[in-house]
Amino acid sequence: MSEDKSCDLECAICFSNYNNVFRAPKVLDCGHTFCLECLARMNMKSHVAEAIQCPMCRDLTLVPKDGLPRLGNDPNIVSCLPEAMQRIHSIRFSRNKGKLFVKKGQSSQKKVEKKNVKTFFVRTVSQSLDVGHPAEAGGQRQHGHTCWYWSHNKWFCIITIIVILISVGLLISSVWLFRDH
Repeated sequence: MSEDKSCDLECAICFSNYNNVFRAPKVLDCGHTFCLECLARMNMKSHVAEAIQCPMCRDLTLVPKDGLPRLGNDPNIVSCLPEAMQRIHSIRFSRNKGKLFVKKGQSSQKKVEKKNVKTFFVRTVSQSLDVGHPAEAGGQRQHGHTCWYWSHNKWFCIITIIVILISVGLLISSVWLFRDH
């Protein structure tokens, strides 16, 4: 991998810089890397929760049993992040809620002071990120609406249909009235 490629710190989907939380650089089986947030959004729109299709080469990567955050981090990109960001936080993904969560709990930090080792517990702040709603069950979209906008605003469709009918009526009546002239 070239030096420029190894330190490309931007997700190819959202063009955001990688970080150590929701935009952790996750590498797919094909070798392409994208941020966890984009992969979670793709997974939410997919009808198959068990795999991710690479947006570059279309190869499939099976989602680990413990979820998307368990995909491997790209070590080249992580090593190029600022030192404080090289430790990737523990993230959980709830597909049924459409959220990424920073894992709750306690972590320990050790501080050495003159041969005395003290342990401090720091609570992590509960953070979450909404990544969308799951794709419709069975991969079927709603059909049967005569107007594409009907499901969102039925009055818009009704008015549009009336305007179209009036316009067609005026066109036909003008053609009929002026056909003899």
